[in-house]
Amino acid sequence: MLSKKSLLPIVVCLLALTLLLLTVGCGGGEATTTTAGNTTGSSTGTATGEPLIIGAAVGLTGDAASGDVPLSSAMQYSVDELNKTGGIAGHPVKLIIKDMKSDPALGTTVANELLGEGAQIMVGPAFPGMAVGVIQAGATKSVTVLGGVSTQPEYVKVGGYKAYLVAFGDNVQAAAMAEYALKLGYKTVYTLVSPDLSYTAKLPVFFDDVFAKGGGKEVGTDTFSVGQQDFSAQVTKIAGLNPKPDCIYTGMFTPDVGIFLKQLRAAGVTTPVLGSDGDDQQALIDFAGKDAEGLMFTTHGFASPGSVLEKYVAGYTAWNGGKAPEANAFAGLGGDCIAVIKAAVEAAGSIDPKAIGDALANIENLPVITGTISYKGTDGVPLKTVTIAAVENGTFVLKTQFIPSYIPAQ
Repeated sequence: MLSKKSLLPIVVCLLALTLLLLTVGCGGGEATTTTAGNTTGSSTGTATGEPLIIGAAVGLTGDAASGDVPLSSAMQYSVDELNKTGGIAGHPVKLIIKDMKSDPALGTTVANELLGEGAQIMVGPAFPGMAVGVIQAGATKSVTVLGGVSTQPEYVKVGGYKAYLVAFGDNVQAAAMAEYALKLGYKTVYTLVSPDLSYTAKLPVFFDDVFAKGGGKEVGTDTFSVGQQDFSAQVTKIAGLNPKPDCIYTGMFTPDVGIFLKQLRAAGVTTPVLGSDGDDQQALIDFAGKDAEGLMFTTHGFASPGSVLEKYVAGYTAWNGGKAPEANAFAGLGGDCIAVIKAAVEAAGSIDPKAIGDALANIENLPVITGTISYKGTDGVPLKTVTIAAVENGTFVLKTQFIPSYIPAQ
């Protein structure tokens, strides 16, 4: 998940969803659960122990909403399912969701409110800059913070206290795409970089590292601005390349990438474009149409027939009155958050915050909704399955899923 990648229509839809969730509040509102299958594990029986309190200081409004709203709703679904079958290790689970309005200053206030209500582990907002105060507040009571949808590796360090990503890091997703590009036989790449965000600045650097190690070569690069509407300068340079690169790689995200693709194809450039998780939006296909054909990108999961994510989405949809998640991948990450917490509490044999954090650090090869996840031996950026999808015949299709064999340093 990256800074400011939300689409206005998507945000509007997501906010509407938020209002429909009676348990999710804004500006200090909350979601609590002490009752209500188990999509993240196999706990059974009746929960009779002291409640496990999960606090979520997330952006239900503002720049983080496009990721944090579907994440929060899915966490509530997973908690409801767990509580139907005994909670976690006999502890009923209470989820408290509060809106920090994507405001870094408010993050500290909201986190302290959650800690005051007894939170033993917390989920933070989508972006590192918003999470600093949440992480620092958690540290005062040894409460670990999970970044639910963030892919930026600096998230685990910005607060001065170890935090954890639940999504893969940008170095991981870029490594996976570079490895896949090499498998496709691509030997040259042209990259597009924006210094506006660490996401758009660092993804091509990580990609180049892995691509070069595999024998690939960057033959050129150019910059762009987030929110740019006219890519004629970049397109003209690419169209003039001789020989043409085998592929173009960029961290450009929706809606920018749709605009770029339309202008690139209008100039007659047919070079394959490779992207990242910011492209996993139906709005991209809706806008770019045939010009999106062939785009390949990394993402968090794919609800293919028979997959865990497909089953999870179906369960969520039934729970949500027949309304599917606004973003399957982000909903899957909500399920992953609860699965990680469940595994840590069970391993710790306790709901003591420090014990939970210590156990979380040793999680290895844990099956979650979107794949598998490992924290053991990492700095908090997990080793996690990366999904590669593509646009074919006007729809998203699954290409492959794997953990890259080499991951560049952050």
